[in-house]
Amino acid sequence: MHRFQRLATRRQFLVSSTATLASVALGAPSAHALGTHVSHLRLPRTAAARRTTPGQWLPPTSSAEQFRALALVAMEAARGAGADFADIRMGVQRDFAAFGVGITVGYGVRACVNGTWSFQAGTTLTSDAVALAARTAVSDACTASVVNAKLHQPRGLDWAHTPVVSGEWRSPVDVDPFAVTLNDYIHVSRAAAEVGRRLGEGVETNCIIGWQIETRVFASTDGSLVTQEWTRGGALLSATAVLPNPDEQVEIVVPDVVRHSVGFEAALDPAIPERLTVAAEQAIRWRELRQSPFTDVGRYSVVLDGAAMAGVLGYTVSNALDGDRVADFEADASGRSFLTPVAEIVAATTPQFSPLLTMTSGRTAPSLTAVQWDDDGVVPDSYTLIERGRVIDYHTTRETAPHVAACYAAHTQPLRSHGRCLAPTPGSVPMSFGGDVRVNPGSERVSVDDLMRDMGRGFCVMGASVRASPGLTGGFIRSPLVVEVQQGKPVRRLRNVWFAFTIKSVASKALVALGDARTLGTATVTTQKGMPWQTMEYPMTAPAAFCKEVDVVRMDISA
Repeated sequence: MHRFQRLATRRQFLVSSTATLASVALGAPSAHALGTHVSHLRLPRTAAARRTTPGQWLPPTSSAEQFRALALVAMEAARGAGADFADIRMGVQRDFAAFGVGITVGYGVRACVNGTWSFQAGTTLTSDAVALAARTAVSDACTASVVNAKLHQPRGLDWAHTPVVSGEWRSPVDVDPFAVTLNDYIHVSRAAAEVGRRLGEGVETNCIIGWQIETRVFASTDGSLVTQEWTRGGALLSATAVLPNPDEQVEIVVPDVVRHSVGFEAALDPAIPERLTVAAEQAIRWRELRQSPFTDVGRYSVVLDGAAMAGVLGYTVSNALDGDRVADFEADASGRSFLTPVAEIVAATTPQFSPLLTMTSGRTAPSLTAVQWDDDGVVPDSYTLIERGRVIDYHTTRETAPHVAACYAAHTQPLRSHGRCLAPTPGSVPMSFGGDVRVNPGSERVSVDDLMRDMGRGFCVMGASVRASPGLTGGFIRSPLVVEVQQGKPVRRLRNVWFAFTIKSVASKALVALGDARTLGTATVTTQKGMPWQTMEYPMTAPAAFCKEVDVVRMDISA
């Protein structure tokens, strides 16, 4: 039974929805036939439509002032119903991507009674609806608390203290992406495609543009009330070199262009053509290598480019530092952490990882995760997770901080939340996540080619999808582009190669060297948490790495 249904757990949420999300079509700007949720509505490409803006295709919604008023109504209802504590996240998300728009409006209420939690979500934005959701959350928590008492579960709100907060914040934006015309988006895409055409036949360059603007209000029965608006998006760039056989195309994703808290000005960056050109030249370089099957399964040295290394460390080490896992809240969902018990980890005399590894987390602009307050109402801070291979901290929220108290005691620091609470949508259950996690690059000037130069026979992995094992102590890497290296020189391409790795082979003794800042790459770490599943995402950035012992376990050229 999952943690949102099991009465015996302190992290208890009885999830129910007060309304069903509606999905309707939108005919034209200002028609406003939109309901509270539209996942994706394709926009026409007529000349008249291209002169409109994405914002014109979305209906008006409640204002921030109305959200605040409704949030206060909900909190007053929760107090009146007897909650020891309650909070609410309420707001609207507007999306533009792939020449289509979407909108989501909703709210989620948490309530705690005698240490037992409940959760209610809804989309009907009226005083009666939000008050009913709050009272229902409190009533469900009361019912569950009686069962917990009979099971002798501990009571009380054991959370890290945080001050009452109030105010407003907006992420810094120069150009509103919902106020420029569709023609402006088309111009950026065509300019990106023109780079490939100039480089000759068989080269394609692409620019995928998307943005989200969200207004979110947070309020609690403690008296906190904050309003935030963040704008997130950007232009994702890639270059592809195609051979006559379509199965042999080589795609390079531009490593230093990722989504940020930024406006449309990111799509107007004059450096975009140069970055696409560099990526295309790399794709052409690798295309010249012959592609052939490989059957010598075994253990080899491997160079992981920045994006591949970021994915490996994000899905294993960073997720193992997640407070929900450490507290066993995810024991019957996404899983536990191998970096426990906390007291033993922080007191260990031997570092858990290679001394080359230093990992940090932040949430400041222009990071994709930048906010002024997290979904607990906590001001996020920046901190070091791993310093020269030694674990010194964890990703914490108000709820999970007490479970890593030994960590703060060991460093004579006050118990606190790092501001890593996130509800992916206003109506989602808040959980912990990583923020913007980064691995420090090497201090010496070392490129990916330099790392390969030290290799007798092995592989270079460029970009990868990662599947971590349930315990996060290892997993599998699959890359669309793998190059075999002999005596420091690339000799041939391999596709759809599977590598098995353990933490020891990529982050401990077998981690030999890291690339410099030029090799940094970013991966999006996507984790399914809770029951029912919720998708949690955060960016992970790392330099390229040389690892001595990685197993090649499967070759599937035909896949």
